[in-house]
Amino acid sequence: MDFLHYRDLAKIEGVFSISEGWGQGRSIFGGLTAALILTHIGSKVDLSGRDLRTANIHFCGATIAGVESEFRHRVLSNGKSVLQVEGQLLQNGEVKTEIIVCYAKPRVSSINIDLPAKVFPVPLQDTSKMQFSKGMGPEFLQYFDLRYTNKNIPFSGSDNSLITGWMGFADPSEVLNDATILALIDAWPPAILPMLSKPAPASTITWNVEFMWPRPALDVDDLLYYECSAIEAGQGYAHTEGKIYHPNGQLLALNRQLVGVYDKVT
Repeated sequence: MDFLHYRDLAKIEGVFSISEGWGQGRSIFGGLTAALILTHIGSKVDLSGRDLRTANIHFCGATIAGVESEFRHRVLSNGKSVLQVEGQLLQNGEVKTEIIVCYAKPRVSSINIDLPAKVFPVPLQDTSKMQFSKGMGPEFLQYFDLRYTNKNIPFSGSDNSLITGWMGFADPSEVLNDATILALIDAWPPAILPMLSKPAPASTITWNVEFMWPRPALDVDDLLYYECSAIEAGQGYAHTEGKIYHPNGQLLALNRQLVGVYDKVT
């Protein structure tokens, strides 16, 4: 089942389950669960006139394929400009993914900082789609079009953590929105993995995304540009920081993650 199937389920009440095709190790792909909670919130809360500014995500436990899941949400605050909402995906009564999102109305301000457009080191037309091979990576990758623009793939023993590339859905049918952009960002491996010389487990623990507005229009076939690197690592944890760009070079989002790395057996 593709993303749109689960997106539609997230808009209705009741229980549902997610297939193994969205697997990532023992859990369901976290980008999907976060995106579905965001979709659920959008279908239940009046967000008129407000843009998504931040999403803070906690992966509290593994979401298991085939197990009944359900959503919960509650409005934490609803001010004149800012609305904050908590959303959860639960299995067997336990929270598996939780997000707190902040929506805000645009206001008049004297402060305005415009960043120069990003000059992409490798343009999209000079890249090719990474082919999905069953058993050679997480199952969920079959739904995405990821195009590395450097050689820092996971477990390549690189001397740096920087991951760069273009990203989209394998079979796009709708213009990207907040939920689908969220899923795309998490489709990339944690930026610490290129520095490992052999496979080892890693998992995102907390994740923060900040969205920039106004957002330039996107077309259905557009891919976004991604760059991310670890800014600190130690004691089995890494802090990563990234940026996401529109095809025209405009900054769309900032991305930060706390990643657990399990490369040493204790």
